[in-house]
Amino acid sequence: MNNAPRPSLTRSDRLRHHRQQRGAATLAVSLLLLLAMLLSAAYANRALLFEQRSSANQQRATQAFEAAEAGIDWAIAQLNAPQPVDEHCGPSDDARGASFRERYLSVDTDSGLHTPQLWKSGVQDLALQPGCVRSDNAWSCACPSNGWPSLVAATGDDLAPQPAFSVQFSTEPRPGLVRLTAIGCSNAAGACRPGVAGRADAVVRLQVLLGALPGVSVLPQAALTVRGTVEATGALGVHNTDAASGGLTVRAGGSLIGTAVRLGTAAGGAAEASAATHDSALAAIAPERLFASHFGLDRTRWARHPAAQAVDCTLACGPAIAAAIDAVGSNRMVSIAGDAAIDGPLTLGSAERPVILVVSGTAALRGDVTLHGVLYAVDIRWDGPTGAPAGVHGAVISESDYRGNGAPRLQRDAEVLRALQRHTGSFARVPGSWKDY
Repeated sequence: MNNAPRPSLTRSDRLRHHRQQRGAATLAVSLLLLLAMLLSAAYANRALLFEQRSSANQQRATQAFEAAEAGIDWAIAQLNAPQPVDEHCGPSDDARGASFRERYLSVDTDSGLHTPQLWKSGVQDLALQPGCVRSDNAWSCACPSNGWPSLVAATGDDLAPQPAFSVQFSTEPRPGLVRLTAIGCSNAAGACRPGVAGRADAVVRLQVLLGALPGVSVLPQAALTVRGTVEATGALGVHNTDAASGGLTVRAGGSLIGTAVRLGTAAGGAAEASAATHDSALAAIAPERLFASHFGLDRTRWARHPAAQAVDCTLACGPAIAAAIDAVGSNRMVSIAGDAAIDGPLTLGSAERPVILVVSGTAALRGDVTLHGVLYAVDIRWDGPTGAPAGVHGAVISESDYRGNGAPRLQRDAEVLRALQRHTGSFARVPGSWKDY
């Protein structure tokens, strides 16, 4: 064992050894600081990534929500448009084609219940689903009459997926109501592109109840309703064979004047007793109230129905009315400001697609004019020789009088009136029915 004493360190050796120890401490502290900076940077990057992902998810969710809301507004506008539509939901030149409402909803004339139009997928009956996808600066839509909607998965110039929606209708137990479900997606996939494999990044489903505001809300009980006097110098025929309405032919606030007037009522009823004249309640009602009592709105608001077509009668009124009627597939409602001179031979509407004709002045009809629907005017005149089947199949209402030497046949047609009540008018959101799930 070597117990020899170690040589003592010189002062320079001690200084050099001290400097080496101080360098090691600096390195350790630097490494600790670098590690702390790396941890801080990693945490900040993690927070940044989280914020980016949250923002992207929020953007997709917002796109899907707004697409669903757009689907609801689009479906309501399409339901209220009377024009026929093609497979791309655009206006069709085929006047015999079906409107959007006819293509996707069926209404029972008696009960007033709306049911969706169905198609068969294998053995399963499914409701038709129209839909749209956003491409560039416009919506590209599909309105199938059978099968799934044919929607293209579109992308914008930046290759970003574009929002889409599909809509579907379902039955409600109360008449005049229908449930609309709109599905919005951040891209054209999944529920917004049914029948095609794929999954949307974000999906929002909205529901709302739609209520029907009919073109004519309360059906007239008589074939001819006049607030004033009926003065017919010709062989006017007024008929109501519907026992459910009481068989009332004429309801007048004043007199029924005319020796050649022909009345026809329901089986078992007396024709001479079917005319209710000198009705004090009818004579006392204000003209605007008479209109609202049948149509549910005042004349100005009624003319704002999306389907109501304003016709200019300063020139040839009959052809203008006929052109307006022929341009639409259903929901035929015509509003005329001022007087309307309608000359025959002319047929307006049909038993399957009747018309509501509202004239804010005098409706002057001459000759063989045939109308399937309701004629409402401030004053009505019907002159000139008329032959079968000239007349009105539905009902006639005048705010003042009915006069003329013509011999039209005014027939209260219960089926035509119910069809007008169920198939005309507008749909609107029922307040408080909006649901997000």
